[in-house]
Amino acid sequence: MQAQRMMSASPITALDTETVGVVLERMCGKGLRLLPVLDDGGTVLGVVTLFSIMAHIVPNYIVTGDLDDVPYAPDFGLLRRHYDEILNHPVTEVLDAEPLLVRPESSLLSVAATLITHGKHDSALVVGEDKKLLGVVSVGDVLAGLKALPDVTPDA
Repeated sequence: MQAQRMMSASPITALDTETVGVVLERMCGKGLRLLPVLDDGGTVLGVVTLFSIMAHIVPNYIVTGDLDDVPYAPDFGLLRRHYDEILNHPVTEVLDAEPLLVRPESSLLSVAATLITHGKHDSALVVGEDKKLLGVVSVGDVLAGLKALPDVTPDA
């Protein structure tokens, strides 16, 4: 089985001209943790994830561990201000520019191995040679593909 047979061929996407707020609303409304970000020609620029957005809200000194001990929570007002500010920024400011890409002819085993070794996202973008988005394959799609395969009993 190949990626093109497992993928969602009409994934929900974001355009590089949209704001983080618009994209975040779409993600939350659809229960998505990752959206491909495309230019107006359909070329993949990266992905935006809930984590990539959160990384721009939480202060760097907390994330990087620059403080040995944080005995108090950061001021929630500060977090809210960061949240409100990032909503109006272009989605390109928070995207992961190195998404997991696979080819449409990639095998089920290859996609599964790539998802495991990549480790950053639970989905891979299926792209053509021109980096145009063809679909998205999730870990769930791979597991469903495995379930659909005929039962194979190994030789003893």
